[in-house]
Amino acid sequence: QRQMCIRDSINAEYGGRHRGAMENLTNSTLNGTVNGTGGPDGAPADMMVVYAALLITAPTLVYYGSKRSLATEDKETMSTKDAMMFPIIGSCVLFGLFLVFKYLAKEYINLLLHFYFILIGTFCIASTILPWIEAVRGKATTKLCNTSLKIPFYGEELPIQLDANEVLAFIVGVAGAGWYGLTKHWLANNLVGGCFCIQGIEMMSLGSVFNGVILLVGLFFYDIFWVFGTNWVMGDGNSVMVSVAKNFEAPIKLLFPKTLPAVAGQLSMLGLGDIVIPGFFVAMTLRYDVRVGKGATRVFPFCFAGYVVGLGSTVFVMHVFQAAQPALLYIVPALLITSFVGAASSGHFKSFANFSEEAEPKKDEDSPSPSAHSKKED
Repeated sequence: QRQMCIRDSINAEYGGRHRGAMENLTNSTLNGTVNGTGGPDGAPADMMVVYAALLITAPTLVYYGSKRSLATEDKETMSTKDAMMFPIIGSCVLFGLFLVFKYLAKEYINLLLHFYFILIGTFCIASTILPWIEAVRGKATTKLCNTSLKIPFYGEELPIQLDANEVLAFIVGVAGAGWYGLTKHWLANNLVGGCFCIQGIEMMSLGSVFNGVILLVGLFFYDIFWVFGTNWVMGDGNSVMVSVAKNFEAPIKLLFPKTLPAVAGQLSMLGLGDIVIPGFFVAMTLRYDVRVGKGATRVFPFCFAGYVVGLGSTVFVMHVFQAAQPALLYIVPALLITSFVGAASSGHFKSFANFSEEAEPKKDEDSPSPSAHSKKED
């Protein structure tokens, strides 16, 4: 159930929202235009607060999700074919939603999606807080609920087994998702969206560094085309991605108010795809470091620093040019360069390039082992 929810939310987020570009939702959005983050509606001091919140929140979610991925064994693994097809499928979904919003009543579509995201948001919140509850209350030993649910048209019965901790987590999940469903408050939106990010990074494995490079490079060009390429065709500062972003109402972005208390329409946003997709790769570098041996490699800190630099570069360019930017245009090169530099700095360049999570990593003949490091220290 967790994997189905995470997979569905990731697929919806790619095709359904401005995944690669961050924008500012100002009052001009209601009039049909979208300004870049830090537009003229925000005072410089206010925008610095927004930028700081954005640059703290996104890396924190990536870091925490990466750490949690170490303890999760039952992951959804991406194949090479999946990595190759991902940008293509995402493009089809994105353009399909563009046509749907253009020719059909968006109110009914958003209403359907609203209930859908409340449902999967419940499970994501519950799954995210469950380890915290278990840390406080301890592991439960008995099941309070042991039954099965037959879903129409599914064909098989779905087993449902819940202990006391899981029931408590589910109650909190219902409360959090219900809060968003009833109010659409920006904090509730960020609660659901943040849990999507953590669960996505925790539960998804790219399978290998090769798959990760294919996925990142593919989405690098995906971002550029749907933000800049379609803008050249549509004109007036608009694009297919921006158009869908203005019409798609779901907690698949983080919102940052430019003033407190928050004013309707005065919100900056960061699409979850700019957190989750790089997070897949950053989490894999952490698992690589752990698998090779503590102290033997330092790919993760290099890669994580690259994510922060790439995200910061996006914010800087947006602020300077006052226009929405495809974030992966800056994040992807930063991730790939820093991760391979980190691997090379510890003599594990070939080992990292050939790393697969389905097999033990191959160590280069000239790469130092953990014991060698300890001997040098001695």
